[in-house]
Formats: sequence, C-alpha cells, structure tokens
Amino acid sequence: MSPESLELGRFLRARRNVCQPEEHEIFRAQGRRVPGLKRDEVARLAGISAEYYLRLEQGRSSRPSDQVLYALARALHLDGESQQYLFRLASGVVHLPAVPVEESAPRIARILRPWAHAPAYVTDTNRDIVAATPLAAIFGHGALVPGANVAIYLFSDLMKSTLGDDWESMTRGTLAGLRRDAAPFAPRLKEIVDELSDDSEFRRLWARYDVSGTEDAPVHMLVEGIGSLEIEVQNFGVRSMPGYLLTVLSAPPKSAASELFEHLAATLTPHDAMPATVG
Repeated sequence: MSPESLELGRFLRARRNVCQPEEHEIFRAQGRRVPGLKRDEVARLAGISAEYYLRLEQGRSSRPSDQVLYALARALHLDGESQQYLFRLASGVVHLPAVPVEESAPRIARILRPWAHAPAYVTDTNRDIVAATPLAAIFGHGALVPGANVAIYLFSDLMKSTLGDDWESMTRGTLAGLRRDAAPFAPRLKEIVDELSDDSEFRRLWARYDVSGTEDAPVHMLVEGIGSLEIEVQNFGVRSMPGYLLTVLSAPPKSAASELFEHLAATLTPHDAMPATVG
C-alpha cells in the first residue's frame, strides 16, 4: 500500500463521515448510530461495489478511473476544490512547484507595498509567513511576522480568546487552505501537524479533511483596552506563485478598527513602513 493510496482512503473516510444523510433523500437520518454515510451507501450512490469501495478506503486498490472518481465526488457532494484534491491524491502527484523565497523577495515586497498602511502578509503553501507589513506585526502582537506560521498562531490561547465565536470558522478555513495548498507528505507540513497534535481542537478539525472553506469573512476581534473590532479578512491568490496567499485585514471606514489602523500607521517612519520579508 502506497502512502498516496492510504491518504486517498483517509480522505474518502473523513468526507464520508461529514456527509449528512439528509443530503441524500434515499437515506433516513433517524436512528443512525454512525456519523455521516455508511460505506455501502457511498458505494451505492457512486455505482460501484461495496467491496471495491472498502478497498479504496483501506488503501488496497490501484488508482481509480476518472469515471469512478467523478462518481465518488458526486456521492460525497465534493465542491470544486475538494474534487481537485481527490484527483490530486489519486494521481500520486502531490508536490507543488517550489518557489524559492529568496529569489522572490523583491516580487513579494512589491505585492505588499500598496498595503503598507494596513495589516497584510504573504504566506507560502504551508501558511508560513514570508513577508509582512509593520502593521501586521503590531496588530498580531509580534506573531504575524516573517518566519511565523498562521495555522499555529490561530491555536494560541490569545487567538482563541481574541476571535471568540468566530475562531472555529476562521480556523477551519485556514486549515482547509493549508491542506489544499501544502504538499501532503512534505516535512514542513508534518512539523506543523506534529506541533499542533496535542491540541484536541486541532485533532478534531484536521480529521475532517476539509479542503475548502470560508477564508474571506468579517470577524470580530476582542482587543484589550479597546473592545470588539470588526475586521474584514480578505485572501488573494498570487497567480505567479501557486499556493501563496496575500492576506489583508481591512476595516469599514470611520470604524474603531479603521481609526486604530490609522493611528498605528501614523507612528511609522517611511523606513518602518517598508514590508519585511524572509531573508
């Protein structure tokens, strides 16, 4: 059994467990003792034998045909990004093209320059920050700086209390983007997972195998001495650097958050306002 086939099986099992029976009118949700769909139900929906589907979940089958993969995607109600991830696992091609950060530093700095007076940062496929504006460092209590990791930061006690009710949706979206963009067997991804594995909330969310989620959303952050601030989190893909994201924190005009950003920006010198990059 190859690592790729085992990972494909884990993905199918996880998505089967979160697929709700009521989404399929032919199955009754009442009185069920297991979460999600049963194996034979997925097999029936996909038009394949239960024995073959069991082998897929156990990682004991060769690569499924495209026809089978499309049928499984329909049965599990996978969206576009999740379907792409399914095909990516099945193909065994799991590594994205590497983008040497040291060669891309000038380009990344240019990306950030228009947001010099807003909290903004660029992350790589592992959600490691490779560049950040000074306001990101200030607003993130020194944690949103080059070399830090956004996923790890979200599981800190500070961020759990700061984001409150918005923490889970934002964290689920970040973990989904991490799984979507990172190479599944890359050493760096394993380091991140190992570091967070003692957190029960991480184990619960990571086990869902989400590949898509809400990454752009308004959130309310509780800032000591100020109160609750409404912040708009927006993520932009960097087309020339697959898997990299530009994240910008913005605020409604004349809001408390907007006034805070303006106040912090006014304290920066022209030199301080230049974005910092790794290397």
